[in-house]
Amino acid sequence: MGDKAYVAWALGWLAYMASQQGEYARGLALCEESLAIYRQLENNIGVADILCRLAEARYVSQSDPELIVSLLEESLAISRNVGDKMGLAACLRLSGLLALSQGNATEARLLAEEALALFRETGHRQGTSLSLCLLARVEAKQENYQTARTLYEQSLATASRGMDDMGLVASCLEGLAAVVAAQGELTWATRLWGAAEVHREVIGAPLPPVDHAAYQDSIAAARSQLGDKTFAAAWTEGRTMTPEQALAAKAPVTLPQSLSAKQSSIPPAKPTATYPDGLTAREVEVLRLLAQGLTDAQIAEQLVISPRTVNNHLTSIYQKIQVSSRSAATRYAVDQHLV
Repeated sequence: MGDKAYVAWALGWLAYMASQQGEYARGLALCEESLAIYRQLENNIGVADILCRLAEARYVSQSDPELIVSLLEESLAISRNVGDKMGLAACLRLSGLLALSQGNATEARLLAEEALALFRETGHRQGTSLSLCLLARVEAKQENYQTARTLYEQSLATASRGMDDMGLVASCLEGLAAVVAAQGELTWATRLWGAAEVHREVIGAPLPPVDHAAYQDSIAAARSQLGDKTFAAAWTEGRTMTPEQALAAKAPVTLPQSLSAKQSSIPPAKPTATYPDGLTAREVEVLRLLAQGLTDAQIAEQLVISPRTVNNHLTSIYQKIQVSSRSAATRYAVDQHLV
């Protein structure tokens, strides 16, 4: 039973990765395989999770809009019935995206705010960042550009903590670029697009089909106003920048210090790495090895420490990330992109 549940979870994770990398048909097939196992096990939380993933994969790949609604409705019903706040929040956020794509900004805002509240309540930073990004889209759609900029900043500040949801940082940069372009800051917008493009290339997360039309329209308008030569120069410059550098390239908006530090001619000191939920560097090392399937003894040998020290680290890790099993810790490590 436990092995089947792990297989179902692994298939779901592989489905997520495939969809993020643009392999939508493979992602959908893996989701269906995972869903079949969860249904067989009568694992309602797993069923709800995969139904939501199926709905999102179909949404971003623009396939079967009627089926998306039914998948979301079933997932929402199950999540509410079992009291799964995380599952409920994920469905609400996706429902908000769907509402916005159908032109219902008011409903999208309500759904996004409800999802954001649940993600914050459960302490899920990735979900919080995704919800803030959705709210920024809603504000941009209603031409509330200053508010949209602030929300994109907040989303990026959260996403910058090492838990990028594959294309989340790029999506925020692209959204911010469209907003500042609408406000006439065309050169900065073009740098942001360039930085987002190279970021997607590095992490292997192409722009999803659902966003293609709006993306191309914004870029075409900026190119037309700047002229091909100026546009190409700014785009090329943006491609040499990290997301942080692109944000700082033009900063009329107040950004978090970690994202808005001014460039200096003196090379800055290498920043100290930070990890989610207060984990230390050593705890992350232990967690990574655990996620690779190593036993306590093997982790101890790998890190040249005693098994008792490994056990102490694991106790601290479990308390910080609020899990009670190796499988849950492994899933956390994967979700937080620590492996």
